[in-house]
Amino acid sequence: MRSKRLQTDCLKQFMVVGGWMLFLSMMIGGASFAKDPSVVPADKNAEGWIALFNGTDTSGWEMFGDATEWTVKEGILENVGTGGGWLGTVATFGDFDLIVEWQVSKGGNSGIFFRAGTEDVPWVDGFESQIDEDDTHNPTGSIYNHLAAKKVPSPDEQWNTTEIHAEGPSIVVKVNGQEVVNGQDESFTHGRIGLQMHDNNSTVRFRKVWIRPLGLKSLYNGKDFTGWKVRIPKDRKVEIKVEDGAIRIQGGPGYVESQEDYGDFHARFRIKTLPKDNSSSNSGIFIRGPRFPGDDYVGWPEGLEAQVFNQNGDFITGGWYHFMKASGVYAQDEEWFWMDINAVENRYQSWVNGMPAATWVDPENRFIKGIIGLQAHDPKSVIFYSGAELVELAPHKKLN
Repeated sequence: MRSKRLQTDCLKQFMVVGGWMLFLSMMIGGASFAKDPSVVPADKNAEGWIALFNGTDTSGWEMFGDATEWTVKEGILENVGTGGGWLGTVATFGDFDLIVEWQVSKGGNSGIFFRAGTEDVPWVDGFESQIDEDDTHNPTGSIYNHLAAKKVPSPDEQWNTTEIHAEGPSIVVKVNGQEVVNGQDESFTHGRIGLQMHDNNSTVRFRKVWIRPLGLKSLYNGKDFTGWKVRIPKDRKVEIKVEDGAIRIQGGPGYVESQEDYGDFHARFRIKTLPKDNSSSNSGIFIRGPRFPGDDYVGWPEGLEAQVFNQNGDFITGGWYHFMKASGVYAQDEEWFWMDINAVENRYQSWVNGMPAATWVDPENRFIKGIIGLQAHDPKSVIFYSGAELVELAPHKKLN
């Protein structure tokens, strides 16, 4: 039988070890909880999720109405009672999955707009998923004045989550994990995502705004150049071939062009670059470029270029070359990364590894429709492209 002293010593050791384990568990759990919710993890990005809010500022959004005092602090987007208005994405989306984490003040009112236009208020010229715990006719989650939601708890002054699945006329909404809407409405097919500031008495906060565009179809079969044309100058040493399921581009100038022309779309590419002379390999994804007949022009493709260059410089990966720099370096050489491109009318946005990289609105609307070109830039650059996917989009309009 153990002595009382031995039992006491064992108990103390257990409490010390247990205390440290609890402390470490809290630290690990806390670190996990403290991760910036605006950042899309690599596994989710590989599934197609991208962030609409970067956790830092309102890049990629436009302000409408009187509510202009949107601020970002510690990764939270906030508006404190500055009147009616909304933030709308520059990008346009059609079918998608959307996740938004939000919080409103006591008695507060807000909403999440989707497939919204800007010709009228977005709950008329688009869909609104309501945020209002006290609204008896359109409780939180309702598609305002279209599809009423089943009421579930969504407490004011606490973080809540709305999930929206919009595919064709089908709309499914979940609030805090519970399905509250499952219906059909074909009034709108394309438009912006929006966050509402309803009135002077409400405070609204958002911290996680992720979207996954749906309906993308593969442009590249992973085997050969079906659907593409390789364009290489006769006097240049350029090698473009399929290797281990990817398009391998070495040398330049030259490019691979799509056989189809595209205007409004959301596209997604999987890319890897190799280092080059203490720098990075250089390439670019050209969109809405002209198609030259025969071999009249074989150099670099033309059109609007989303840069591929993983080094600090004037234009790095995700930047719109000559027009808008990327907000940061989100990819590195020798590692596969994803680039998303959204182009509708004269508005362009890019994402790299799920993070918003560059947004540009062309005041001259100079690029309308054309090829997608994968650039061979220079003799020493080596680039791999795989996983090219695209869904065609359309400008916003009301159907009925």
